[in-house]
Amino acid sequence: MATGEKIWYKNKLWYFFNSLKLTLGVLITLAVVSIIGTVIEQNQQWPMYVARYGATWAKVIKTLRLYDMYHAKWFLFLLALLTLNIIVCTFERFPPKWKSLLKHKPSKYDPQSFTRIIENCSQNHSVNFSGGKSAAKERVLSALKKKKFNVVEYDGDGSLGMYAWKGAIGRLGSDFTHISLLLILLGAIVGSFSGYKDFKIINVGDTVDVPYNEFKVRLDKFWIDYYESGQIRQFNSMLTVVENGKDVLTKQIWVNEPLYYKGVRFYQSSYGQSWSKIEEAGIGIVNRKTGEAIGEPITIKWDEMLPVPGTKYSMKLVAYSADLGIDEQTKTVFSQSQDPNNPAVGLEIYENGKQVKEALLLLKYPGVFQALPTSDKDLVLTGYRGIMYSGVSLNNDPGTNIVWAGSIVMGIGFFFAFFVFHRKVWVNISETGGSCQVKFGGIINKNNLLFEKELQDIADGVNNSGSKS
Repeated sequence: MATGEKIWYKNKLWYFFNSLKLTLGVLITLAVVSIIGTVIEQNQQWPMYVARYGATWAKVIKTLRLYDMYHAKWFLFLLALLTLNIIVCTFERFPPKWKSLLKHKPSKYDPQSFTRIIENCSQNHSVNFSGGKSAAKERVLSALKKKKFNVVEYDGDGSLGMYAWKGAIGRLGSDFTHISLLLILLGAIVGSFSGYKDFKIINVGDTVDVPYNEFKVRLDKFWIDYYESGQIRQFNSMLTVVENGKDVLTKQIWVNEPLYYKGVRFYQSSYGQSWSKIEEAGIGIVNRKTGEAIGEPITIKWDEMLPVPGTKYSMKLVAYSADLGIDEQTKTVFSQSQDPNNPAVGLEIYENGKQVKEALLLLKYPGVFQALPTSDKDLVLTGYRGIMYSGVSLNNDPGTNIVWAGSIVMGIGFFFAFFVFHRKVWVNISETGGSCQVKFGGIINKNNLLFEKELQDIADGVNNSGSKS
C-alpha cells in the first residue's frame, strides 16, 4: 500500500471509536453510574424505594430503571460503546506493533549503520579488548547470555556485529489488558442477557419461587447473633431448597456465606420486621353504637379462621400493612414505608362458609371501616405481634467464569506492562592490530536506570584489560 493512501474503513466513524476522549468519557460515566448503582440498592421491593426516597424520586428511579441498573438498556449501551472502542483501539495499534516485533531484527549487517545506531543510543559503551575477534565475540556472547539476552550474530568484512534483545513481549502488555477488558465486558453482557440478579423478601415460614428454575426456597428461621457489648455480630437465615415438593438442601447463610444450588447463589443481604405479614393479631369486639368493648380480645394467627363470638360470622387474618396508604386513583392499599406508622390488618369475613366481605382494621383509627356487614357488633384491632423477614439476594451469572478469565489475562497484561521491559542492544566488533574495539549501545522502553546498570555489567564482563571509554 502506497504511503498516504487512504484505507477504506478509516472514516469519521472509525476515528470516533478510536478516540481517547470516548474512552475516558465512557469510563467516567460508568464510574459515576456504578456509584449510583451502589448507593441505590438493586432489585428491592417497590415500597422500600417509596419509603426511602419518596414518591417523586421513586418514580425517577423506576423511569431510569435505577432499581435494576445493570440490566437497563442504557447501561448495556454504555458497555457496548466501550467494547467497540476497545476493539477499534486494539485493531488500530496491535497489528503494527506485532509486525514491528516480528521484524525487529536487522536483515543484514552494515558496520557503519550499526555504529551510527550505537552512537545515537542514550546508553552506549566502547571497550578495548586485548585479543582477537573470536575471543571478543565469545566474551560479548557470554556477557549477553548471562543477562539472558537473545542474540543474532552477523559477520562482515573485517568486523563482527551482534543484535541482542529480550522482553519483547512486554510491549504487548497493553494489548493483553485490552483483551482482558473485552473478556470482562463480554462476561458482563453474557451475565446481563443469560443470567439474572434478584432480591427476595422472605418472611419466616414462607416459601418463594426462584426465577427461571423449578425449585423454591423456604425461610425456616431467622436470628441475630450479638457481641457481649450488645452490638450485632451477624444476622443469619436458615434456608431450605424445596424441589418437586421435597426438601433437598438446608443451609444456614450469613453475610459472605451464601447458599449455592444449581447455578444460583443466595446471599444474606438485609433483615427487618415484615411490613406485609404478622404472626398474630388481637381483635376486639365492640358495640357498634357505643364503641364499648365486649369481652376480651381474640388472638388470631395468620391465615387462621375463627368464629366471631355472638355473631353469625367467622373471620380470617389474611393481610397486614405497617404504614397503610391508599392510592386514590386505583383505590388500592399498600405500605408507604417499612415503619409501623399506620398499622392495619386485613380480614376476610365469612357467613356460613362463604366469604361476604373484606374488612380493613386500623390500629390508630378504630371503627373507621365497618367490618361486619349486618350486626350490632363490630371489630377493632387491639394489637399484633410482628414477624421477621430476611432479605435474600439471588445471583445467577453464567458470565462469571468469563470475567474470571478476563481478570487473569488482565493480571498477565499488568505483569508484562510493569515488570517486563523490552531491551535492544547493538554490538560492533572491529579488529585494530592485536586488539579489538567493542562498541555497543542499547535502548529500553522503560526504566532507563535499570538498563544503565545492565549495560554497565555487560561492559565489565567484556572488558578484561581495564581500558574502557
